[in-house]
Amino acid sequence: MPFPRELPALTAGLSHQTYVHWPYPPDAVRPLLPSGLRPDESDGRAWVSLVALVMRSVHPLGLVPLPRGTFAQTNLRTYVRTRDGRSGVWFLSLDADHPLMPAARAFGIPYHWADLAVRRSPDGRALTYTGRRRARRGRNRPAVPPGYRLTVRAGAPARTPPDLDRWLTARWSSFSHRAGVLWETRIEHPPWRLRGAEVLELRETLTAHAGLPSPGAHALAHMAEPMDRVRLGVARPVGRG
Repeated sequence: MPFPRELPALTAGLSHQTYVHWPYPPDAVRPLLPSGLRPDESDGRAWVSLVALVMRSVHPLGLVPLPRGTFAQTNLRTYVRTRDGRSGVWFLSLDADHPLMPAARAFGIPYHWADLAVRRSPDGRALTYTGRRRARRGRNRPAVPPGYRLTVRAGAPARTPPDLDRWLTARWSSFSHRAGVLWETRIEHPPWRLRGAEVLELRETLTAHAGLPSPGAHALAHMAEPMDRVRLGVARPVGRG
C-alpha cells in the first residue's frame, strides 16, 4: 500500500527485535477491542504477540531528534480488521524506557513508562530482555506492576517466510481509539529480514494485566535484523468506535 508522501509523525530505526506469538480463541481477544474492530484470524485463531526491541534515533515529525532517542520498548499486540476489511495491529499495551513516550496516551496509544533492559550473551547468539512497568499513582494501580523476562537464541535466517510468519509480521497499519473515533496510523519500512528463534526463558504478566487468559507455552518466535528506515504516518480517522 503506498505511503502518503507527507511529513511523517515519527521516524526511527529498530534493532534487537524479537517476537513471541501465541494463538488465542477469537472470543478471548474480542472483548479487548473497541467497537469497529474485530480479531483478524488465521485458520480460525486470533494471535497475540509480545514484541521486544530497541528504538534508535527517534525523530518526531521526522525532523526533531527526541532527547535520549535510543531506548528499549516492548509491546503486546493483536491483529485486527475494521468493518470494511482494513487489517492492522491493535496495541494492548506499549512499555518504553523513556519518560516522554507516555505522552502518546493523549492520542489513544497505551504507552507506559517502564524500566527495560536488553543484554546480549557472551557468544552473541542470545538476547535477554527484562522489563517492569513503573508504578502509577492512583487507586487503580496494581499491587505488583506487570513485567517480564525473556531470553531467546537466534536461529537460521528465514529464506522465504511461511504464510503465517508473513501474516504476523507484515503489517502496515496500527489502530487507536480516541474520543469515540477509530484512528489508523500507516507504517512504512522495507520487508523484515527474519530469523527463527528459540525461547530459552519466558516469564511474563503482561498478558494477564491486559485481560487475557494465560497463553500457555509459546507457539512461535522470530528475531528480525536491524532496520533503519521506519516511518509512521499521521493518524487519520477511519470511523466511529
